[in-house]
Amino acid sequence: FEKDIFRKCPEMEAEYTLPPQFDEDLMSALGRDARPDYRWLIVGPKLSGSSFHVDPNCNFAWNATLQGRKKWVFYPPGVQPPGVDG
Repeated sequence: FEKDIFRKCPEMEAEYTLPPQFDEDLMSALGRDARPDYRWLIVGPKLSGSSFHVDPNCNFAWNATLQGRKKWVFYPPGVQPPGVDG
């Protein structure tokens, strides 16, 4: 999990392009100091993953899988996933 990937590897930022569906960045209205972290690189081995969770910043995100597969499970509004405190 690396939230400062572009600061640590600036050459990677040149490879990063935002899909046009997400080009309107509403979080930028918060300003650089108030904005929560919003770009991460997460790498894991085969069969890795995370437990059910709520984003700690109550943020929204788009995800891209570079290799392998990712399984998402969605619950309807008002239904708590196992292990998630409301």
